[in-house]
Amino acid sequence: MIITKAEQNDKHIFRQLMTLFLHDLSEFNSDLEINQSNGLFEFDVLDWLFEKEGLTPFFIRIDDKIIGFILLQSGPFSNQEFADYVLNSFFIMKKYRRQGLGREACKVFFKQLPGRYAISQIKTNTPAIQFWKNVYKSFDIEYYEKEEREEGHEIIYQYFKV
Repeated sequence: MIITKAEQNDKHIFRQLMTLFLHDLSEFNSDLEINQSNGLFEFDVLDWLFEKEGLTPFFIRIDDKIIGFILLQSGPFSNQEFADYVLNSFFIMKKYRRQGLGREACKVFFKQLPGRYAISQIKTNTPAIQFWKNVYKSFDIEYYEKEEREEGHEIIYQYFKV
């Protein structure tokens, strides 16, 4: 498994994966709707990911096949008092879930980018919450958890260091 930075010429691929991610997330976030003119879930600041320092998209690959992505915030897009990195989005395509690949991706990623992290989940997204708690347990990561309210949603944050 390798994790590689998505480059400008990969934007169209990342856009499609983001559409799948937002579709899955819409089960837990009623604010997410498809664009009525093209029928897709769209990430309104997608271009920023390829233009602004501190927003970095990564592909998760196995045998040269993209199976998911990670969207990382750092610098001015992280809460530098508490975290060097905010893991904004983590996505594994359904076909590849429940095989340990998400956990393996975390292992590889955290080895590549050690530091202080913040990760959040919508409180109703119990599969994501359980996934991250299993990751912390697997890697013996001690974390601090905090609940917040953002844009009308109850959010659970975990803070930890790797």
